Amino acid sequence: MQKTIDSKLGVGAASDDIRTTASPVSQFRGIDHIAIAVLDLDASIQFFRDVLGFELKRRFHIKGRATGMLSAEFESRGIRFVLCQGTEPASQVSELVRRHGVGVAHIALEVDDADAAVETLKSRGLGFDTNVIRGPGLTQAFSSRSIETGLSFEIIHRDGESGFLESNVQQLFDQLEQSGKY
Repeated sequence: MQKTIDSKLGVGAASDDIRTTASPVSQFRGIDHIAIAVLDLDASIQFFRDVLGFELKRRFHIKGRATGMLSAEFESRGIRFVLCQGTEPASQVSELVRRHGVGVAHIALEVDDADAAVETLKSRGLGFDTNVIRGPGLTQAFSSRSIETGLSFEIIHRDGESGFLESNVQQLFDQLEQSGKY
């Protein structure tokens, strides 16, 4: 029985689609944070604080030209999450939830050099929905959502800033709102 299941799934079978793995982006240092799109920020804050024991570091209310976003930053022992909720049905976060459900909005990968990492990833076919966003001690860029995985990646370099800058979050929101991306 297991052999039949394995053969249907292609487990153990030779594949003509075996490819050489691309060399890793040498600048990747780790996961900086995971952003999660939610329907109810207050309920999600309560869950992260009271059930998981994460510390609420700060909240933002970002306003774009037509829509907005509420967010909350959590941390515990170097593990960071950012929760995001759209303020209107047309908000990019609300649209993301409508199309994909609640869950991971993006995974932020920490790098030594954001510009170099973005160029390497672009050369490998990854699109980006934002320009590189620069703030004091913090440089970021946000990839297009992958149709293969459903994920979007943030490339982030920290040089003195341990949290998130409201000005960077505002630039991100404005660029995505302007481009119609989510």
